[in-house]
Amino acid sequence: MIRINLLPYRAKKRAENIQRQVTIFLICFFVILAAMLYYNMTLSSKIDQLNAKVEDINAEIAKVERQAKKVDELKKELQKLNQKIAIIKNLEAQRKGAVRLLDDMTQMVAEDRTSSDSGALEGKESEKIKRLWFTSFQANGDDVKIRGIALDNKTVADFMTRLEVSKLFINVNLQRLQQQKIKNLNLKNFEISCTRAPSKNDEKDKK
Repeated sequence: MIRINLLPYRAKKRAENIQRQVTIFLICFFVILAAMLYYNMTLSSKIDQLNAKVEDINAEIAKVERQAKKVDELKKELQKLNQKIAIIKNLEAQRKGAVRLLDDMTQMVAEDRTSSDSGALEGKESEKIKRLWFTSFQANGDDVKIRGIALDNKTVADFMTRLEVSKLFINVNLQRLQQQKIKNLNLKNFEISCTRAPSKNDEKDKK
């Protein structure tokens, strides 16, 4: 009877199977490793792109913030300029108002009169003289204060009457009337307070 020893064949077959399995394992390992490396490289590339976009966005935000800051500074400068313009306009209006008030006052002063007074004015008959003049004029809003010198009480009274009749001023009051001697002349030092009457434009604005 012939006997065949199959052990070497089986051992060889087993070795081939093991080698085949190791080869398959190594191939799978390297394929997976290559896939992981590719995925890692792709992910790194995307991360770099996203970081670049983030930097661009941050730069744009910084640019917009600088522009917004500049706009705020320009707005503040414009506000300051508008305030200065308003102050200048207000001062100009006050100046014109004071000039207009003074002009109105001057129109009401008795400029010339033929003197027939006695006493200190004796010997000056038929001479044209100024009977009243201002020494100071103050205007605080609508409130007006006038100081001046007059020849006599009647001149002061006439001036106050002119102020009232003109309807440009109200609340005309005599605050002070004192005798004052100037160059041997007995004159009257006076102080009058009054209020500028509201104009038609002012009344319309209130309405």
